[in-house]
Amino acid sequence: MIIMKNRILWLLIAIILSGVLTSWLTSCSDNDDNKDGGKESVVILLPDASSIARWAVDRANLESVMKSYGFQTHVHVAPETAKGAEQQVQQLKDAIANGAKYIVLTAIDYKRINKSGVLQEHPDVQVVCHDRFVLDNPNIAYFSSTDTREIGRMQAMFLLNHFHSKGDSHMTVEFLEGPDTDVNAKDYFEGAMELFKQYIDNGDLEVKSGKKTYSQVKSDSWNVSDGKKAMQDRLESYGAGECPDLILAANDNLAQGAIEALEEAGITDMPVITGQDNTATAQANIRSGKQTMTIDKNLKDMAYNTAMIINSLISKSPVHASESVSGVPTFYSKTTLVTIDSH
Repeated sequence: MIIMKNRILWLLIAIILSGVLTSWLTSCSDNDDNKDGGKESVVILLPDASSIARWAVDRANLESVMKSYGFQTHVHVAPETAKGAEQQVQQLKDAIANGAKYIVLTAIDYKRINKSGVLQEHPDVQVVCHDRFVLDNPNIAYFSSTDTREIGRMQAMFLLNHFHSKGDSHMTVEFLEGPDTDVNAKDYFEGAMELFKQYIDNGDLEVKSGKKTYSQVKSDSWNVSDGKKAMQDRLESYGAGECPDLILAANDNLAQGAIEALEEAGITDMPVITGQDNTATAQANIRSGKQTMTIDKNLKDMAYNTAMIINSLISKSPVHASESVSGVPTFYSKTTLVTIDSH
């Protein structure tokens, strides 16, 4: 009788334990389902690819790597115009109003972002700047970009190496830089001028146009048409059939604009022209001898850095960056110089 009671008791205990275990497993399963079914949402705000083709590449890279982390992305784009900048500010406001907590931002006009005050009003929103810096804003969590000053130095060093290799005592140089709506543009120029200044000051390099400051050499946009207009302006300081020996074009669009202006001016022997972004057009120009170099910013690497930062913010395990720009922790992607020898 006692044995029977013990068996019944153990049977009851087994049933209870089984129920507890099933409940625990079901609870764990529900949590996993909630995690998988309710993916963290990341909003991505980018310029569209109508002016600069690389933004389509950035979009594809970001969407792919965010997906690999299990995040759901909502991408919004706008043209790189004044109206587009306003549109992007509205996209930012709408995203936050709809509950966005994690935002990847490539600013069309960082000044408009700051002026809107939207990030200051929502300090709980985590913003990671992708490629383009947004300065003077305490509500930026991280920067994921390249060392912009170093890119300017790379372009300048390439031109200076050409100057030294030619063995000439004097050459001419002109500068084509991006708009002041993009913080990076001024950084590229200042990085380059760190190396150029002494050569210009001592007369080894002459800027015939006299345009030597960023305010004098910045363009209205990164568009090819503005690069062409800027080059046409510089050529006014040269005689018929003449052009600068060296042209520092900050990106491939400006380089393409310079090439078009030079060709229309009847120049067949192209000067040394720099670039940046390693676009398909730049690659073709390099192969044909129209452009001399470009800089590949490894956009996949940059996208991985951006996604890694977002993942760290979502998992609440912030990563420690080795770099800092204006007090904002910064991750740089690697850059590679591309010339005809690279093809």
